[in-house]
Amino acid sequence: MPMSLGNAFIKNFLGKAPDWYKVAIIAFLIINPIVFFFIDPFTAGWLLVIEFIFTLAMALKCYPLQPGGLLAIEAVAIGMTSPGMVKHEIVNNIEVLLLLVFMVAGIYFMKQLLLFIFTKILLGIRSKTMLSLAFCFAAAFLSAFLDALTVIAVVISVAVGFYSIYHKVASGQPSSSSHDHTQDEDLSELTRDDLEDYRAFLRSLLMHAGVGTALGGVMTMVGEPQNLIIADQAGWLFGEFIIRMLPVTALCSFVA
Repeated sequence: MPMSLGNAFIKNFLGKAPDWYKVAIIAFLIINPIVFFFIDPFTAGWLLVIEFIFTLAMALKCYPLQPGGLLAIEAVAIGMTSPGMVKHEIVNNIEVLLLLVFMVAGIYFMKQLLLFIFTKILLGIRSKTMLSLAFCFAAAFLSAFLDALTVIAVVISVAVGFYSIYHKVASGQPSSSSHDHTQDEDLSELTRDDLEDYRAFLRSLLMHAGVGTALGGVMTMVGEPQNLIIADQAGWLFGEFIIRMLPVTALCSFVA
C-alpha cells in the first residue's frame, strides 16, 4: 500500500523519535512565530529557551542537535535574532557550546551503559537506605562529568521500566502482550495499594538521584555549562575549581 506524503514526512522527520515528540517539535515551530509577531517578542524568547531545555531533557528520545537546530534556524528566520548576533554569541561562548554538544552526544551514545549501571544498582542492593545513597552518589558522580538533565532522564527511564514490568505482573498479563501501565481500573484494591507503595519507593529513588545530580553539577567545571563561564572569569583551572568549590559541595553532600 503506497504511503501518503504526510505519513512519509512524519516517518522520516527526526528519524526514529516517537510520533508525539515529532508532533511537539512541529507545534513549537508553528507556535513560535505566532507568539513573536502577535503576542510579545519577550515571551517568545523565553518560550524558545524552554523549548531548547525540552529538547535537551528528551535527549534519550531524540538526539537534540536536530530539533534544537530547527528551533535556532526558525529564530533567525523570523527575526528573533540576526546571523551576526549568532556569530558573536558563538565566538564568545564556544567553550559552553562545545561542552553541551559533546556532553549530550556522549550521554546519548552511553545510554545503554548508564541504564545498565542504574539497573545493576537497583537489583543488587537490598537495603533501602543504601540503595538511596547509591543512587544519590552514582548520579552525583555522573553529573560531575556529564549532563545532569540527561542523567536524571536515564534514572527516570529505569524507574519507568521497572514499574511497567511490575504493573504487568500485578495485572496478570502474559509477558508477550501489550500493556498500558498507566491504567489501574482492572486491578484489585490490594494490588493498587501495592502499586502505590512501589510508586512511592521509585519516587524516593528519583528524588535522591535528583539531589545527586544537583550536587554533582556544581563540583566540576564541566558539571554545568555556567561553571565554565565562572571558571573562565575567575581564572580557575579544572583542579582549582574543584578545590575552591569543595567547602560548599562537601558540606552540601554531607547534609544531603
